[in-house]
Amino acid sequence: VMGSHEKAWGEYAEPVGRLLAVRGYNLLTGAGEGVMSAVAKAYTDVEDRAGVSIGILPAVDYKGQKLDKTEYPNPFIEVPMITPLSAKAQNDVMPFSRNLTNVMTSQALIILPGSHGTRNEVALGLMYDKPLIMFGPDEAFDRFPEEPLRADAIQHVEQFLDDVFNEE
Repeated sequence: VMGSHEKAWGEYAEPVGRLLAVRGYNLLTGAGEGVMSAVAKAYTDVEDRAGVSIGILPAVDYKGQKLDKTEYPNPFIEVPMITPLSAKAQNDVMPFSRNLTNVMTSQALIILPGSHGTRNEVALGLMYDKPLIMFGPDEAFDRFPEEPLRADAIQHVEQFLDDVFNEE
């Protein structure tokens, strides 16, 4: 689940977190605040779930500075994984980025509203032909590619997951 590090988008993140937990999937997210924290909290709030909350942490921030331990990982990440994150990992072809790790490690991508990093993950998902759905209000995805499947109801996300995992 990818999305904004600034805004939680709880009305979308929380049902996604619960859905993934109830279905027994592992959650993989960026381990920061905003959507990442909201979805991980909703996920870990589900008792007796089969999966774990995995957070992909950058080694350094976008300025190349050491990470602030109060921001990463958020308190709802059960398995933190540190990856190399270049200070310039803002474009679609940047190798060795956290975004690329997020996309390539995921079996399916659920994209919530976000900005440049989230758009980069969508572009990478399209480039590597990953199953992808954007979940949120249409206007939140105005600056995103048009191709991906879009949803504004959790039932659409649930159907997306059914379709992805029934094909495997």
